[in-house]
Amino acid sequence: MSRRSTQLLRTGLVAAVLFFVALIAEWKLAGLVLKPIPVLCVLAWLWPLRGADARRLRLGLVLSVLGDVLLAEAIDLFIAGLAAFLLAHVAYVAAFVGRTRALHLLRLAPIAVFGWSVYGWLAPNLGELRGPVLAYVIVICAMMWRAAAQVGERPGEEGRAWAGLAGAIAFALSDTLIAVNRFIAWSLGVELLLMVLYWVAQVLIASSVAREE
Repeated sequence: MSRRSTQLLRTGLVAAVLFFVALIAEWKLAGLVLKPIPVLCVLAWLWPLRGADARRLRLGLVLSVLGDVLLAEAIDLFIAGLAAFLLAHVAYVAAFVGRTRALHLLRLAPIAVFGWSVYGWLAPNLGELRGPVLAYVIVICAMMWRAAAQVGERPGEEGRAWAGLAGAIAFALSDTLIAVNRFIAWSLGVELLLMVLYWVAQVLIASSVAREE
């Protein structure tokens, strides 16, 4: 690991720990400032890399930072934040499709079951947000599917492909926990877990960046 990468990792970890402190202490303004920093560190790590794949991942990270700000407790613009993250997932779908267009429909089956089950569980509590949440579930399932489809398609990049899939799954789980906290019942423990999953997801997806050809 380069010195620059090490510094970015340390900065991201320190910001994450301080964000948790702010969350527990209910320091909303501090949380607003600290929350985007770990993803900004991932974005800074990815920034020098060239190629269409890296550009698509950077776009996803920028939109995720926007979503972080909009969903921060000090602002809490849920629909706007939902839209920002939906577009981030679209950017990641584009990145994964850019790596392979192979369908691998059998890999879609368990993902579709997951998405339908989660939506069916949440639906009674969604009210007027059923449509937007359904659209979000479809897009994140598409992201997981395309992440799964890339596995085994690029010889020599198996580790990157699996990192992308693991990141997509972690992102889906994090989003599911956001929905639990928003629509079922809020819990500090769930909030802490979903943020860990979210940051791990972003690191894994960014580390799956395809080599420039």
